[in-house]
Amino acid sequence: MKNLLLVALTVAFTFGATLAQGEGAADETRMTLRGELVRLINHDRAKFGLRPVQLDAQASAIADAYCRAQIRNGTTGHFTTDGEAPYMRYSFGGGNDGVSENAAAWSANYGFNDRALYDMMRRSEAAMMAELPPHDGHRRTILDPAATHVGIGLAWERGELRMTQEFIRRYIAWTRPLPRRVSSAQPILCSGSAAKGYDTEAITVHHEPLPQPMAAVTANRIQSYSLPESRREYLPRLKGTFTRRVGGGVEEVTEQYSDGRRGDFQVAPDGHFAFAIPLPDGPGVYTVVVWVRRHGSSADAFPASNVSIRVDAARPIAISGTR
Repeated sequence: MKNLLLVALTVAFTFGATLAQGEGAADETRMTLRGELVRLINHDRAKFGLRPVQLDAQASAIADAYCRAQIRNGTTGHFTTDGEAPYMRYSFGGGNDGVSENAAAWSANYGFNDRALYDMMRRSEAAMMAELPPHDGHRRTILDPAATHVGIGLAWERGELRMTQEFIRRYIAWTRPLPRRVSSAQPILCSGSAAKGYDTEAITVHHEPLPQPMAAVTANRIQSYSLPESRREYLPRLKGTFTRRVGGGVEEVTEQYSDGRRGDFQVAPDGHFAFAIPLPDGPGVYTVVVWVRRHGSSADAFPASNVSIRVDAARPIAISGTR
């Protein structure tokens, strides 16, 4: 109890000091809150033997903008009135990695002081960790064993607080990143490599219609999100042929997957992959997911990217001339 009290008093003192500094007080308070929430998250992860996550500045900035938009639009949860899913929002903001989002919202008829902000943040984390299966999505996101970083989004104004946790899986080094918006359905080239100790197992490309604006009341009814079921799967190209003994002789066998395919993209011996992403389903949002697995592990592969590409309808080309 003494240690807990000391932490609370230290936080209150730090907040009080920053609030007295004028225009930069809100930003400094936000930085302090972020650091405290990351500490709480890593404390919860340590209980389950999971490695700590690092604060991600880019994901935090994207999340801050989203939280401000939610207060402005009167929305809560994972969507606001632009209709963009969390993985689109992160990707369109420049993110290249896998992302999973937790969101919390608080409303009151009074403004929040420093102590109230810390208390609401702490209580939000505690409530997420107290969830029980099968309704424990927030808890499972916090305890994602593959998470490496986290972005913390925070905004508060006139009795409204919005907070998000953007858990990041950073396992792909992109040497040719994917664009975020194109106006043609021609294949898009990309290349990269999995982190040391991991293998690229597959690439899936998910397609869905372009996001549409929605009313705040509609956005607030959406309780969860997921990638669309509509997807195409692509596998690393197999090496070629091998020989095996049959009876008293040998035969040459061509490597292939169970469905008869030889593979769709090349992975070099050093782990570098290159692929032309097809966009065959017309306009919409295509989200590219690179799946990786720890080298030599029998565990399931996991998604290491959610890169969304907005594909607009191609504009007709006007041709004019004279005779």
